[in-house]
Amino acid sequence: MPGWEGSDRRHRLPPDWGARRKRVLRRDSHRCRARSAWGERCRDTAVDVDHIINNDDHSESNLQAICQWHHDKKSGAEGARARAAAIRRTAKRFTRAEAHPGLL
Repeated sequence: MPGWEGSDRRHRLPPDWGARRKRVLRRDSHRCRARSAWGERCRDTAVDVDHIINNDDHSESNLQAICQWHHDKKSGAEGARARAAAIRRTAKRFTRAEAHPGLL
């Protein structure tokens, strides 16, 4: 599946993911549930199922049908936030608590 390179997400999905995915798409009438910044609902056909809250809660109440464009946009933003957090964590390891002796 495209876009899964470097991700362990697929391995964390429940064994019945295919059936769950179909139920969510059917529940949402295959319509994207994403909304624009001004609250207008997307009119595209949903082809993906997305976790509303990005975690490993695979309950159907945390899943929504979403079009590929919105799914790519949301997943990209989540990935960017995760990368930025990792960079901040790494930078903290190299931050000095005290002033450099040569600067005293």
